[in-house]
Formats: sequence, structure tokens, C-alpha cells
Amino acid sequence: MKKQARISEHVNPNLIPMIDIMFLLLLFFMLGADMSQRELEEVILPKADQVAQEAKTKKEGEGGRTTVNVFHQHSNGPAASCPAFSAGQVCRDMSHWMIAIRSNYFTLDTIKKAMEDEGQLDIEEVKDGKTISKREVMIRADENAPYGYIQRVIEACAAGGIYKIAVGAAKPEPK
Repeated sequence: MKKQARISEHVNPNLIPMIDIMFLLLLFFMLGADMSQRELEEVILPKADQVAQEAKTKKEGEGGRTTVNVFHQHSNGPAASCPAFSAGQVCRDMSHWMIAIRSNYFTLDTIKKAMEDEGQLDIEEVKDGKTISKREVMIRADENAPYGYIQRVIEACAAGGIYKIAVGAAKPEPK
């Protein structure tokens, strides 16, 4: 009697293509993650009685938006040991407060130049060669920030030709 050849039913899956695909997906998600500069800093916004919901989409021809954050330094610098801020009180030490635009930090002296540069991004000619900026500025200031910081940012916007200024506030809590 001849021995009949047996067909092996054992299947070994090839895992190399699956590993390659997983590696490519990992790279895609890592590179696609938000590696851009941070737009928003940690700010405790003041509570508002009423908050207008802004439109999600911009109309054609509208300028871009610049977000200016005025906040208390958190973990670095002299404010890290600020007893007033740590206790939830108002810190009036001006050296503890910072101004940031897209993770670039400015002082009260340098914010004017920064806002002039921002105003040049979306220029519109009005008449007689005069120009204004279509750029919109959203000021997100900590609820305990000294008003002098917000005032200087508004003045810097005016110097940069920016007239569309909004101030961020938190939604009121439902009753």
C-alpha cells in the first residue's frame, strides 16, 4: 500500500504587513497631532451674566483671529511661590502676570509691536490710502488680572489698526 500524502491544514499568518501598517498608522497620528503652537493658555475666565455665542464659520472676506492671553505665571518664575494667587486671592504683583500670543510671551512694552505685526496680516484699504486691519483680536484675561494689562493690549490693538476687539468670558452656569 502506498502512503497517501497528507495536506497540512496548519496556517501561519504573516504578521509583517500588519506590523508595517500599524507602524505607519502610529506615525500618521503622531505627526498629525497638534504640534502647532498653543493658542490658549490656562486662564480662569470671568463669569458673565450673558454670553453671546459666536458663529462657528467665518464669512468670505473676514480677517483672521488672534487670541491674546493675559494670565498669571504658573510653574516658573517668581509667581510659582505667589502666596496670594495660591490662596485664590488677587495677585497685584505686575511681574507675576504675562501676555501670550501663540505661545510667544510679551511684556507691556513689547505688546505694541506684536499687535502692529498682527494688524498687518489682514489689511484692508478704506480710502485716501488709509488702511485698517480686518484682523479680530480675542482677549482672554484671567478674572483676577490687573486691568492695566487689558487696557494696554487694547491700546496696542488701536496702534496696530485693529478695531475688532472681543473679550472672552465663561458661560454662566445653568440655574
